Amino acid sequence: MYLGMSGRQRQEMRISPSLIQYTHILQLSGLELRDLIMQELEDNPALRLEERGICPACGDPLRPDGVCYRCRRGERLDAADARALVETIDPDEAYDAIMAIPHQASLEEHLLFELGAVLAEEDLLIAEFLVGELNDRGFLETPLDLVAETLSVPLSRVEAVLVALQHVGPLGMGARSVRECLAIQLTRLEEELGPLPLVRALVGDRLEDLAAGRYAQLAGQLGVAQPEILGARDLIRAHLRPYPIAEDVDLAIWERGTSTGAAAPDVIIRAAEDGESFLVEVLESRRFQLSVNPLYDDLASRLQEQAKTPPGLSAQDRQHVQEQVKRAQNFLGFVQERRNTLERVTVFIATQQADFLRLGPSGLHPLTRAEVAEALSLHESTISRATKDKFVMLPNRRVVPFSTFFHAALSAQDALRTLVEAEPHPYTDIELADLLRDKGHPISRRTVAKYRQLMGILPSNLR
Repeated sequence: MYLGMSGRQRQEMRISPSLIQYTHILQLSGLELRDLIMQELEDNPALRLEERGICPACGDPLRPDGVCYRCRRGERLDAADARALVETIDPDEAYDAIMAIPHQASLEEHLLFELGAVLAEEDLLIAEFLVGELNDRGFLETPLDLVAETLSVPLSRVEAVLVALQHVGPLGMGARSVRECLAIQLTRLEEELGPLPLVRALVGDRLEDLAAGRYAQLAGQLGVAQPEILGARDLIRAHLRPYPIAEDVDLAIWERGTSTGAAAPDVIIRAAEDGESFLVEVLESRRFQLSVNPLYDDLASRLQEQAKTPPGLSAQDRQHVQEQVKRAQNFLGFVQERRNTLERVTVFIATQQADFLRLGPSGLHPLTRAEVAEALSLHESTISRATKDKFVMLPNRRVVPFSTFFHAALSAQDALRTLVEAEPHPYTDIELADLLRDKGHPISRRTVAKYRQLMGILPSNLR
């Protein structure tokens, strides 16, 4: 046996603390970064935050003399008008891109607003409970007796509130089954076209036979000719649908589904004056500017030049100043690098997805984060962190997550929706796949079926 000590050299890769801090800052959203900056300002006296003046006309940072450089060039206003605006408008009310976003009320907020106008105040709690129990398709899956028991209210009050809910928002909202959803829509249709007894009989308890194509059997049971059954079927296909909310496009009137009222954009993409290219701006650089505190910066420079500690400063004070200045410089570098990376990524994406910015989902091209990383000579994980949980304001002022640019299926789904809406007869999934292939979307029948299910589109025999 031998007991002793020996030494050897070896190489290994370890992530440095600075790299860990940079990756953390990179993946923060704009609001999270602002919170981090405020925390760093409290912890580090060597860091200083300067608030820039913002032109109330165009939103660009103002020069020290209070004039906007863009407006001075005559692009929007002349110097006198810009200066007058700066002097008369409260800086707190100056241009803010967040304020330029139209208010986006959610479907839930819309429903509760409408219900508040028709219900008594004591029934609003029931309305909020029912709206909260709606699923993604607008169905109410919770039994009404359970709602009444949970809220300790009579069942009759819950039923009355449900009736009110079913008369606001998309037709069929709050239905408890496909049959009830169709019946609600049929009632509204009869107000326009008059009584439709044959259609109501089919919707009532013969949907399964109608879906299975048993037209002759239905004609015999209802005592009508088979062409009348086919006419009622076509009327159902044209005017009724089995879901209150078939897909996300049904929420377009309310601008969003269940997300927050207005997502704060991290980046703004604006159309350039030539109408062809796009301008990219990282939003956090618009109003705030970080810098090293001049007092600490000057003191650190003098300490670096002098070999000995100046009188009045202890060795501990000298170390404190140097550490805080270095920490501030590192933090500024990480924030600037994050800004540069986010700008580079957005500029490349805007170039690749220019058709999407002009035309909408139909112009979206397949794009992966790996392709962006390769083009910019960055690691794919860097692209993922740079775009994670961040939002972009498009030229039409719509705010979308960065992931939208990498969602290649949106263009295929948009084309699929267009084909179904204009189909002369219900296309099968195979026919839809062939038509999509002709339009430049080579997807299989199984993919068509998957998209169709996600979008709430029924099979051809039920459409």
